[in-house]
Amino acid sequence: MATAGEVLKGFYQAVVQRDFKKARTFLGDDMVFAGLFETYPNADAYLAALTGLMQITVRLDIKAVIAEGRNVAVFFELVTKEPAKATTLVAEWHQVEGGKIVHAQSCFDGRPFAAMFAGKK
Repeated sequence: MATAGEVLKGFYQAVVQRDFKKARTFLGDDMVFAGLFETYPNADAYLAALTGLMQITVRLDIKAVIAEGRNVAVFFELVTKEPAKATTLVAEWHQVEGGKIVHAQSCFDGRPFAAMFAGKK
C-alpha cells in the first residue's frame, strides 16, 4: 500500500494535470475538507469546489510534502487569475487512512479570495 506521502503526491499530480477523475480515486468518500471560507462534508463536495478553483488557477507549484505516519503536510504556491488574481502560499494538513485522504485542512492568506465567498453561509 502507498505511504501517506505517496497518496498526497498522487492526488496533487492528478489535480495539477486537471485529471479530476483520477484525483477522486485518492479521496475517501466521507473525507472532510476544512477550508478558510467553507467546510466540505464529503469527497464529492470538496472535489466540486476544487474543480471550480482550478478554473481560475494559472499554476499550482508544490514546494514540499512532509509526511509522518498518516499525517502529511503540503506547501504549494497557487497562482490565480481574476476574480482572485494572486500568488498565494498554501499550507494543508492531510490525514490518510487505508490509502485514501480522509481529512484535510487548509491555511492561506484569504484576502484575494474573500469576494468570491461574500454572502455565502
